[in-house]
Amino acid sequence: MSNYTWKEITSQGEALQKTYELMEKFALPVMKYNEIHVFTGCGTSFYLAHSAAKYFQKVTGKTAVAVPASEIFMDPDTVFSKDSFYRLVAISRSGTTSEVVKALKHVNGSENIKTLAVTCNKGSEITAFTEAAIELDFINEKSVVMTQSFSNMLYSLQLYAALVSGSKAKMSVLESVPALAGSVLADKDQLRPLAENDKFKRFIFLGAGVFNGLAKEATLKLKEMTQIECESYSNLEFRHGPISIVDNVTVAVLLSSDSTLEYDESLIADIQGKGGTVVVFSKEGCGLTGDINIPIPSLEPSDDLAAAFMPQLQLLAYYKALALGLDPDKPRNLTQVVQIQL
Repeated sequence: MSNYTWKEITSQGEALQKTYELMEKFALPVMKYNEIHVFTGCGTSFYLAHSAAKYFQKVTGKTAVAVPASEIFMDPDTVFSKDSFYRLVAISRSGTTSEVVKALKHVNGSENIKTLAVTCNKGSEITAFTEAAIELDFINEKSVVMTQSFSNMLYSLQLYAALVSGSKAKMSVLESVPALAGSVLADKDQLRPLAENDKFKRFIFLGAGVFNGLAKEATLKLKEMTQIECESYSNLEFRHGPISIVDNVTVAVLLSSDSTLEYDESLIADIQGKGGTVVVFSKEGCGLTGDINIPIPSLEPSDDLAAAFMPQLQLLAYYKALALGLDPDKPRNLTQVVQIQL
């Protein structure tokens, strides 16, 4: 059995608790009331940015968007306007991702753009170009693919949003997430039989709003570890063409949330009616039933629980890799840090 990836997926409850304790003491930078938050990163960190931006806007009421880091220096006028104020939140596990570093250098000195780094590497390169930093230096992943770094950086940005909003109630709800992640991991083999069934050749991940970034990230994890066919879509967008690929070798993993719940039951029926197998991730007691159900044992708002959804999604990719005779610690064509000449 692979070592690093397994340990890093299954120890997320403890790591998330450390993230909560760090963010409790985080000193918010001084902000303008009308700042637009731009969340950015590459690969996993961009999908993280996508979910973090959705969550931030929903919790704070302040405008937030997500863009790939490369677009900030390739075409900055599509990201920033001269008559607005911005907070660029740059996300990089290593703190050395080439495009993220170049993006920060590109905006360095801009009067209308302030910056914040989020990284798992204390004192890393990106922190030299930011005015503030969230440094989760206790996340020391040795695996190539990002697992607990994704969950913890996302969770730290959810806590950041709660701090910006000034909501003690939101902080209190988020405080339950580390224990929830541990609860979800109590049965680590829930998705193992599915992963080991060689009948299934295609995996689709569905999520909307905050959960769309999670669906994209779950797709990336499976692709990185196994290279099998997989895609992601927003829940109801899946019907507009992509549902044509569903057949009896297709698994659809549905991340259901409060905002999609009333529409998800018919979506499940549509996919099953075309021969697909549906795995449903949802809050406990929501009433949705798939072929396999992964309940999150909480009645709190689903967006707040996002980090607790991730471990089982990562384990699906892990077990599928093992079933194919692959080593999750050594994914094909990948390195832990992507650094390129720019």
